[in-house]
Amino acid sequence: MSPLANEARRNGGILSAALLAALLVNNSAAAAPAVCNMRLSVELTPDVPDPLDSGFLSSLLSNQASYRLTLRGWRPGSVILLEVMGPGPEYRCQNVVEAMRRDGRVLSINLDQEAS
Repeated sequence: MSPLANEARRNGGILSAALLAALLVNNSAAAAPAVCNMRLSVELTPDVPDPLDSGFLSSLLSNQASYRLTLRGWRPGSVILLEVMGPGPEYRCQNVVEAMRRDGRVLSINLDQEAS
């Protein structure tokens, strides 16, 4: 085979490898699972003894073991700022928030508009 043919074959192989790598990167990005990440303003009933307690926070999730609540702050009254994280898609995240809304210690839950 001529040197020119060998060079063309080598360049074709390199181009094929580059295209395959690009396709794999695009497919892995597209296949990445959706993630739930919401910041919430949660108003609690005044009789909650220590809303900043980690045991209390985890109890708000009831049986949602795949999700995590992180305290981000608090406001006057019985309002705490929480971040909810876990697997998506968004409807599963909404289901977690709806389950929290049914907790008797929760008066209201809103998306925190002041979150950055």
